[in-house]
Amino acid sequence: MNKRLFKIALKEKRLRLSYPRVLIYQELSQAKNLLSPQELYQSLIKKHRKIGLTSIYRVLELLESLGMAFKVTNGSSVKYRLCESKEHHHHILCKGCGNVVELNFCDISDWSKKVRDLTGYELTDHQFNFYGYCKACKPYRVQASTGNG
Repeated sequence: MNKRLFKIALKEKRLRLSYPRVLIYQELSQAKNLLSPQELYQSLIKKHRKIGLTSIYRVLELLESLGMAFKVTNGSSVKYRLCESKEHHHHILCKGCGNVVELNFCDISDWSKKVRDLTGYELTDHQFNFYGYCKACKPYRVQASTGNG
């Protein structure tokens, strides 16, 4: 998501374009990899940007709730990345290198109907992500599992 769309999205939600939000957005938009709140904090401190860790957590939670950021949880580790698409989408994450690809389609209407029928819930949204190994990491995964290499 580019900076113009970021500003528009915040405005549509009647949210202020605050200093912490801009800092976090800029840092995530320049990141090559997923970043944890602590990594964001350290990176901003190195750049002499004054922001508290609590503010970072709040902004990341906000960005995720608005669909602007993607959160990956692996045990106790939590990392984030900005989403490119403003529309509803899902992700596939490489367990080897951490690369994330956005999947700009969602056709789980049959699943949603089953869930609704089984539970009686009124569904409002969902998250669905895939995990595996990208083309670059797959050969290393095969070598490790066969003991070759």
